[in-house]
Amino acid sequence: MRCTQYFAVSATVLALSLPAFADDFTLDDVPDISNREAIHVALEAGGGADLIIPFLEKFAEKTGIEVTHESMVFATLYSKQIVELQGGTGAYDLVVTETSWTNEWEDYLVPMEELAEKFDPAGAGGFREYISGHDPGILRMASTRGGNLVGVPYYTYTMINIFREDVLNDAGEQAAFKARYNYDLAVPTTRQQLRDVAEFFTRDAGATLKGETLEEPIYGISLMAGRFPHVQDEVTALLWGEGGRWARAVRDGSGKVTGFAVTEEDMAKLESAFSFYRDLMRFAPPGTENAFWDFATAQFVEGNTMMIPLMYAPLWNWSTDVKNNAKGGRAAAAPVVGERPYTGAFHFAPSRDSGNAEAGYWLLKYIGAKSTQQEMAETGWASARRDSLMAARKEGDDAAYKNFGWINSTVAQWDKQAPDVDDYLHFNSRAFGKLYEQMTIIAHENATGTKTPAESVEAWKRALKRFQNRYDDAKLIDG
Repeated sequence: MRCTQYFAVSATVLALSLPAFADDFTLDDVPDISNREAIHVALEAGGGADLIIPFLEKFAEKTGIEVTHESMVFATLYSKQIVELQGGTGAYDLVVTETSWTNEWEDYLVPMEELAEKFDPAGAGGFREYISGHDPGILRMASTRGGNLVGVPYYTYTMINIFREDVLNDAGEQAAFKARYNYDLAVPTTRQQLRDVAEFFTRDAGATLKGETLEEPIYGISLMAGRFPHVQDEVTALLWGEGGRWARAVRDGSGKVTGFAVTEEDMAKLESAFSFYRDLMRFAPPGTENAFWDFATAQFVEGNTMMIPLMYAPLWNWSTDVKNNAKGGRAAAAPVVGERPYTGAFHFAPSRDSGNAEAGYWLLKYIGAKSTQQEMAETGWASARRDSLMAARKEGDDAAYKNFGWINSTVAQWDKQAPDVDDYLHFNSRAFGKLYEQMTIIAHENATGTKTPAESVEAWKRALKRFQNRYDDAKLIDG
């Protein structure tokens, strides 16, 4: 039985007390909607859903359109939604689409400009102006490989490096690090530096940290090596950071994707990423082989690890609580090694089988608007809309640091990575939802030693050949 919430439609709309912008869109700009049928929205369960639900309520209050929702944990989002989309059931008017599923779901989603031409007096041109404040790279991820935007991004989980600033800035630790490694202790920008920092801060009980004797062992880093999607995100960031690819999209002169190349150079870099990840496991706490973001962040917050080198930006807010558990503890954020993180995002996308595409379009436009996203970002929400983040960002006090300390690193990485998106397998393959599951299994088995790095590469090549050639008309090309 699906969990459904019904919203009343008779209350007064809460006015937004934000300045008006020429290119902004607010709830007051939603017109009368002729189709009065209720709409049903899929949500990812957790803090994100909790924050979005009040905006669904406001939309229902303003329009008189009944809005229901169903929250699902991330692990079930793909499987539950794709069954309904493939069956043409119309169960969801708006689906939560991870950017790497965009191409696979293309046949089930309606391009946003097509809806704008049908329902919006401003037309496709007005929609393009409306969407211009979003990050271009994330917009590309939410688009098909042919360039059709099929959703409105509303949330990002771009990876950043979260580390103990107080520890890296400690004079005693800096001197000891320099004596051991013959260079200055700083935020890692290379794999070797990351390994050295991870090794250096892995210590037994009885050793010292910042001059204080440790009652329990500590570890250099937190990782997410469990059999969950996060382990492949970590390996992907390591691979992309070295210029490698799981496979490369190949385009013809017109820009059309004609296939995917698997090169010896890329597979060597993938094996290197697997090997490096295995090496890092030595410097992560017990339980890491079953860990996901919750465990990894908790270990940092409790003062048990000194760095989360590959962690999603929305976990920044929680990570800053290390100050409550570690003497002098202070978190800081930086780009990941290689500055090519897994840059994921969710976008709300309109189902072709929706019974009320008109209401779905206006709800999407409202949720993705600058003022809506700014209001959410001011609470620490990880908005994928660049202009909203920039407008919300504040500096100075602890509250501002807790909510916005992740933004500069994230946006800097967006700028670096945007040119690469066109040839990433993740955002161009129509088989990627299935490939993502295979990556998870393979990366986890590598992390736990079930397979060697070389065996993991061979397992990947077999999985890629099986699923890419079966589920996408753009086949593998010999590299």
